[in-house]
Amino acid sequence: MELNPVKLKQLLLVEPQSMFRHTLAAVARQLKVADVVEASSYEAAQTLLETQRFDGLLLAVGDGVASLNLLQTLRMGKTRNTRVLPLALMAEAMDPITIEVFRTMSPQRILLVPFKVKTALEVVTGLVAEPPKL
Repeated sequence: MELNPVKLKQLLLVEPQSMFRHTLAAVARQLKVADVVEASSYEAAQTLLETQRFDGLLLAVGDGVASLNLLQTLRMGKTRNTRVLPLALMAEAMDPITIEVFRTMSPQRILLVPFKVKTALEVVTGLVAEPPKL
C-alpha cells in the first residue's frame, strides 16, 4: 500500500474511437503521466468541462463545427476550467483555413492522423506539465 499516493493531473480526452481512447488512457495511467478522463462525444465533453476541472484537453476535431463550439465555450470562460486550459487537437486532415480558425483557440499542438500512441502520450505529458497561462 502506497502511503503517499501521487495525485495525477487530470486530462480530458475527447475521441469517438474507443480503441484509441482506452489505449491512451490506460498507458497514461500506467506510466503515471495523467489521469485521463474519457469522453466519446462533444456533448459528454461539454458536461465534463462544466462540472470538473482539468489540467489539459486532447480533442479530436471531427467535423469541426461541434468541436469548434466546444472550444469557443471553453475559451469564453463558460466552463469550470480556466480559459487558457492547455489543449491539443487531433484531426484526419485540415485545410489552411481550418487550421487558422482552430489556431485562434490557441492549441499547443495539432496532430494529424495517423500518429503513434507514443506521440499522443508525449503531447499529453506536455499538456499536463504546462501551467496554464493567465
